[in-house]
This record gives sequence, C-alpha cells and structure tokens, in this order.
Amino acid sequence: MPPDAPHTLPTTRRAFLQGAAAFAALCVLPSCRRDATGQPAAAATDLFGVPNTPRTPRFIAHRGAHSLAPENSLPAFEEAAKRRLWAVETDIRRARDGSLVCCHNATLKHMFGVNARIADLSFDEIKKHTFTRGNGLDAFPAERLRMPLFSEYLDICERHACVPFIEIKDDVTGEVVRLLRDRKLERRAVISSVNFAHIEAARAASKNIFVHHIFSTEEHLPRLARLGHAGLSWKRKELDETAAALVEKTHKAGLRVCLRAADTRETALRMLELGLDYLPTNALLTL
Repeated sequence: MPPDAPHTLPTTRRAFLQGAAAFAALCVLPSCRRDATGQPAAAATDLFGVPNTPRTPRFIAHRGAHSLAPENSLPAFEEAAKRRLWAVETDIRRARDGSLVCCHNATLKHMFGVNARIADLSFDEIKKHTFTRGNGLDAFPAERLRMPLFSEYLDICERHACVPFIEIKDDVTGEVVRLLRDRKLERRAVISSVNFAHIEAARAASKNIFVHHIFSTEEHLPRLARLGHAGLSWKRKELDETAAALVEKTHKAGLRVCLRAADTRETALRMLELGLDYLPTNALLTL
C-alpha cells in the first residue's frame, strides 16, 4: 500500500460523511421541500399534513358545530373538536375592557336578545347573558351558554388538536398573533378575514402563520400570492366548470382554496373532486 494511503482513506471517508450530512440537512430545510401548492413544506406540515380525502376530510366547523349547539358557543366548539374535525372556526371581537371574545355579530341582539354592543361592555357584563337563540339550548348547562373568551376557544382547540381557524372582526390581529405565538400555535392556526388589511397585518406580524382571505376577488390573487403561505375562498356555491377553473387558477398562483359550503355529503365529495384544500361546513360532522 502506498505510504500516503493511510492519510487518503480517512480524508475520503471524512469527506463522504460530511457530504452525506450536508445532503441530509439540505433535505429537511424548508426551502427545498414544497407541498402541492408550491409552498415550503415546513410552513405547511402541521396544518396540511393530513390528506384531504373522503376518509380524512379537512372540514372547518363554521362557528363550531352549530347544528348541535348555538354558534360560537363553548359547546359548539367542543362538539366539533371532540369529533376531531380538522379545524374549528370562530370570530374574534374586543370587549370594552380589552377582553377578546368569540362572536360573529357586533352586538348581542341576534344571539343573546340584548340590544348592546360588545365594544361597549366589559366581559363581566357580557357573561351575565346567555344564548337565547341556536340549537341545543336545553342540552347544555346555563354556565356553558354564555359568550366564550378567545382563550377558552384556544384551550378547546389545543386539547383536541384542532386547527384554530380565526376570523378577525375588529382590529385585533396583532393581539391574536401574539397570543398564538405565546401558546406555540403560530404554525398551527389560520388567520382569516373579509378585510384584506387584516390579512396584511397578520403577515406583517408573522411570516409563519397561514392567512386566508374570505370572499376574495381576482384583484387579490397576486397580492395574496406575494404574501405567501395563504389561501382564499371564492364567493360561489355552484360547483360547475367556472368553479373548477377558479380552483385551478388559484392553485397555479400557489394558493390554497375553498368554496362555500360543504353542507351535504354530495357537495363535500364534489368539492374533494375539484381539489379544494379545506371544506367549510355548517352541518357535516363526518363523511
């Protein structure tokens, strides 16, 4: 054996091992792995790791399982979460004392029968009122039928490993993102809004959180694509050729997409056929 062989062999082995380690590290870098929409896989792994199939549909329980309990109530969130739906959706508003609460409407009139604005009441004042409208009013104790705090909603999502799908109603985006970060839910949650300014605020506050624009339009498509790690819903119910073209166009832009709403089994299966990424539902709890 040549005299320099003992030195050459370890050098070659070391170079091989270093190269293998570098290759292995490269393969797990967020920038080198992409999901079906072209997004970095690391950004989507937690949210979209479960395939969207008839066996494991990515259902979003709109305002919770409000076919069983009043919308945006603790029981509605729990009923959806304990059935392991992919996501539980809610609406976030700010009370007078700064408390973040779950309610779609700006006032208590629709669901609680009280003509008062959430923004004018403290949470202590709000929690004195119970739901007067909605399903299952007789099925749950009164103490569970008052407006939930955002923190209570997050507790339920965490306990059952459901995605918090959060619609921003008031200018609370920064606070919501900070709370999600504190709970290490930043990569496991969705910030949504009809107001595109809230979507931009969410992206400014976090590069990791998934953002979803509700009832989007053609003009928002490139803006969302630039923000990245994003999705949208088109305001369409017809699952026709036009809808199929919109789905394809959205995916080509690197965005995820849904339509409204998967309220029957037939509709949900057709949405899966079209390649929608998640399925908002007001009624279905399983396929």
